[in-house]
Amino acid sequence: MIKHILKLMWNKKGSNFLILLEIFFAFLILFAVFAFAIYNLRIYQTPLGYDTENTWIARLTFPVEADSLAKLETRRRLLREVADLPEVQSAAFVGQITPFAGSMWRTSNDDNGFELSTLMYYADERFAETADLRLSEGRWYDETDLAGKYRPIVITRMLREQYFGSQPVLDSIINIGGDESRIVGVVDHFKYQDEFSAEEPLTFFIQTLGDERMDNLQIRLQPNVSPDFEATLNETIARITKRRDFTIEDLEASRIRSGRATWIPIIAALAICGFLILNVALGLFGVLYYSISKRKAEIGLRRAIGAARGEITLQFILEILAVTFLGMGLAALLAVQFPLLNLIPVPADNFFWSILATTLLISLVVVLCAFWPSRQASRLHPAAALHEE
Repeated sequence: MIKHILKLMWNKKGSNFLILLEIFFAFLILFAVFAFAIYNLRIYQTPLGYDTENTWIARLTFPVEADSLAKLETRRRLLREVADLPEVQSAAFVGQITPFAGSMWRTSNDDNGFELSTLMYYADERFAETADLRLSEGRWYDETDLAGKYRPIVITRMLREQYFGSQPVLDSIINIGGDESRIVGVVDHFKYQDEFSAEEPLTFFIQTLGDERMDNLQIRLQPNVSPDFEATLNETIARITKRRDFTIEDLEASRIRSGRATWIPIIAALAICGFLILNVALGLFGVLYYSISKRKAEIGLRRAIGAARGEITLQFILEILAVTFLGMGLAALLAVQFPLLNLIPVPADNFFWSILATTLLISLVVVLCAFWPSRQASRLHPAAALHEE
């Protein structure tokens, strides 16, 4: 049967070439969209590492010329009174970098005998509880660590695995951020740019309330707090700081808003691919239906010499699948160059999963489009088919 199918393909090389060309370009378009979607969705599935629900961030402003001791006392009072509110579970001051704010701090050096690069995040000793961080090793730093010789830091598991492997890291002294620091804990995950940004090695640095960069108050609320509490919090902050040029942001709303910049292109691209597949399916169905209807003599002759209905159906499906796999094979040879040549800084397995998904989808569409016309052709009575011809 294979020799017969190849001969039929060659005899109809004109129409088969058009189908092959259609499959070729459809494969490349689907491959690109699936690679984009798979890459982003796999990053999306990795945990943020902290809780965003029932979490607000108050972005404060203090005059540059204000007295440092006065600002320190204001932060202490603000933290104390906000934390004492019955609707508040915990509160912590963090630096100027906060989740979904669109900015980052990074530092790198080779003072440890290897090149070390890490994102930086400043927060006080209450941040782990407020953000609901999960520590896999050690503990979160506290004020007593400030009395030691070395600055306490907490690193993420990604930094640990990337630079230290399986070696023990707790109480290790490393040069990071320009100072010698002691690792006191390891956090499972933490990515603060957005859900579609790949996690990077990160280091938490303890920061006292007297530091000029501690201008953001992160607040974790009790469950089911009324939205009206925002007005109470607003008045509390205004009364203590004697200013109203601050904002209160819902961290969960910020997460959703930041994700739209990626969700919208993904959904739009997948919708376009859906229309593409629909057009390919309709066109392919029409071509196959017309092509098979013109081959009644061949069908009648094969049925007359004893071919079963299943054999007729299988022949037509294998014919179109052979053309389809040839077109997909040529497109796959082009697509596989992206991971092999590292043309785009994306993990290679994303491209291979995209090739597999595209192959399965096109194959399924082709089989579905070919099945009905082939099944109808196999039901032709031999005498009726030969008599009509």
